[in-house]
Amino acid sequence: MMQAAINYGQVLYELSVPETAIEETALALKTVPELKRALNSPVVARSSKHRIIDRVFPAEIRTFLKVLVDRRDVDLADDIFNAWRACVCRQEGILEASLFYVTEPEEEQLREIKAMLCKKYDKRDVRLRLIQDPGLIGGFIIRVGDVETDWSLRGRLRELEQKIMRR
Repeated sequence: MMQAAINYGQVLYELSVPETAIEETALALKTVPELKRALNSPVVARSSKHRIIDRVFPAEIRTFLKVLVDRRDVDLADDIFNAWRACVCRQEGILEASLFYVTEPEEEQLREIKAMLCKKYDKRDVRLRLIQDPGLIGGFIIRVGDVETDWSLRGRLRELEQKIMRR
């Protein structure tokens, strides 16, 4: 992630903009690409961009967005919001992890996985992103940062293949 996006994410955190305003903004910019293009366009006047921001986005985040527009950094928005989320997690002792699965786990399984991750990484809570991946054949993979724990059938088959190849 670019340093500028990380810095903006930190600033956004320090401004104490409500999470709902940030997530609404992130969703709008992601689902309406024309909006991001207009705010990023060198052809559209700055005053027009500011009017768009005032009409579309929550009041709590408008000033921040106007600064992005003025500095021509709107294209960093996705990375900025990701940096903000990481900052929130870091400050609040929350671990971010991804769970890749074939069959969606039940609530009890999710609770057990979160408890195991909290204990292993000494965190208060876990924000678990669930991602369906039929290519795993069965089982699951947990990714925390760049550490991956593979309990999938695909992973087990790969291990078995490597053992056979070594003989």
